[in-house]
Amino acid sequence: MKKKSKYILINFLVLVLLCFITALGGTQFILKKEKELLQEKYNSVTINIKDKINSLILSKKNATLAITLTLAENENIKKPILKTNEKNFYDLDILSKKLRDYTDFKNVWFQIINKEGISVYRSWTKDKNDEIKLYRLDLQKILEKPQIKNTISVGIYDITFKSIVPIYENNNFIGILEGITHFNSITKDLREIDNLEPIILVDKFFTKQLKENSFSKIFFKDYYVPNIDVSKELLSYLEKEEIENFLKINSYLIKDGKIITNFQIYQDDVKLANILVFKDLNLIDISEIIKFKQHAFLYLILFLILLCLTVLIISYYIYSKRLKELNLYLQQTVNKEIIKNDEKNKLLFQQNKMAAMGEMIENIAHQWRQPLSIITTSASSIKLKKEYGVLEDKECEESLNYIIDTANYLSNTIDDFRYYFSPQKNKNLFKSIDLIEKALNIVKISFNKNDIKIIKEIEDCEVLTFENELLQVIINILNNAEDELIKKEKDFEKHLFIKIVKEKNTLEIFIKDNAGGIKEEIIDRIFEPYFTTKHKSKGTGIGLYMCEEIINKHIKGTISVSNEKYVYQNKEYIGAMFKISIPIS
Repeated sequence: MKKKSKYILINFLVLVLLCFITALGGTQFILKKEKELLQEKYNSVTINIKDKINSLILSKKNATLAITLTLAENENIKKPILKTNEKNFYDLDILSKKLRDYTDFKNVWFQIINKEGISVYRSWTKDKNDEIKLYRLDLQKILEKPQIKNTISVGIYDITFKSIVPIYENNNFIGILEGITHFNSITKDLREIDNLEPIILVDKFFTKQLKENSFSKIFFKDYYVPNIDVSKELLSYLEKEEIENFLKINSYLIKDGKIITNFQIYQDDVKLANILVFKDLNLIDISEIIKFKQHAFLYLILFLILLCLTVLIISYYIYSKRLKELNLYLQQTVNKEIIKNDEKNKLLFQQNKMAAMGEMIENIAHQWRQPLSIITTSASSIKLKKEYGVLEDKECEESLNYIIDTANYLSNTIDDFRYYFSPQKNKNLFKSIDLIEKALNIVKISFNKNDIKIIKEIEDCEVLTFENELLQVIINILNNAEDELIKKEKDFEKHLFIKIVKEKNTLEIFIKDNAGGIKEEIIDRIFEPYFTTKHKSKGTGIGLYMCEEIINKHIKGTISVSNEKYVYQNKEYIGAMFKISIPIS
């Protein structure tokens, strides 16, 4: 009995030691893996933030240049340089105000400089006739060799986007026009769309020249802050920190529940400013990492239980004659199960990853397939008619408009997939007739090519909802109808009917065709994910499923389909009718 008690005690101590070592090693491994996954997530967030800032800067530069190029062709711009009656030249201050009132350009300045480098007009002040080329190296170079330049620079007022365009009179260079815009719209977009808190810090090298005439009048620790909407809470927080440490961040820094990113602004290899971006960690989706940690600890617990059972069984059979046989059997069984679990875990992880990637790719591909075909068709038509010399200006303009509209639609779908189901996305107000015209403009070329006649009955009313997503749903339904109609004989009269009516606070949209309807045995399944009647090369079944997701979950409306018999022009037809009901306020 004593030997048995001693044996049990020894086995118990061994079991406790094994469980402790296994639990400690497993916990360290899980925590290390969690840290690696978090680092990958934060790196991804940082890259996305920097890409977003870079994209916003490029867009603002291009928009500023476009405005300046257009104005430079205006004859009234030349009058201050040519000393014409100043009462007659174009008041750029009024233009700045209109841009501020009706566009996202809230602070747009214009300056006219003659070929001697003297400022003869500024839209933001009455000061003029100062020889600004004396303290602007970039201006001296352009006056010597006139050319269009699109830059970011720091002057005596602010860090700004500057588009510099030469002005000519009778092919003679007489001066330049400068279009100047600010970074405020960029910081506004970062805050409102991406839930980021940005602050721009202009390099200390420029602090002295900005002290007297700065636009925002905000200076922080000897750094000029141009974004007037900078958060007071952020300034209070930074007041207690060593700001220089933040400016040295290469990738990201996790501190005080925030991820901090540093974006540096350079022009001609000269550092102009830093954009520090702060984002709350609780706004970053780490649900997959949390699930991994939970599952990993669950597996660890299961493994410990299995370990305890294994040790107990081994201990029992060591005490018996069948120790060797059962020990070998259990060891082989445990090894096989561990290998199977490892393989299953790897396979499951890979399948989940590929499924997520595949679903997003299929969504984008489904939305882009038809618009890209329209762009290709329009471009090919223009090229062919140009080669044969039968291209008319009106026809060229219409085709180019189709291409531009379709390209804009593709751009919008990128944003829609990016911010899909985002609670921060705002509704916009639009007219129902404009919505349908946008959709028809995108599919017009393909519909005309396939002789599909569209019959509209639109009640024009204002709608407040997510326009781009509703547009995607309508285009998806139109494309599906087209796919069915083109299967008909060439002499078959193809019709598609669009009807919109307002019922109290609900907008009812009816879209039906005369393609013969949907088979009754499958009509209840067409909104299921991945259900499709098309060949694999032409469809994935994700389109109508996504339509239902958008209408039901995002727009908070309903979508249904039925087969309908009807008479049109004394002929009886059968076709599928989609009904969409959405709240309009």
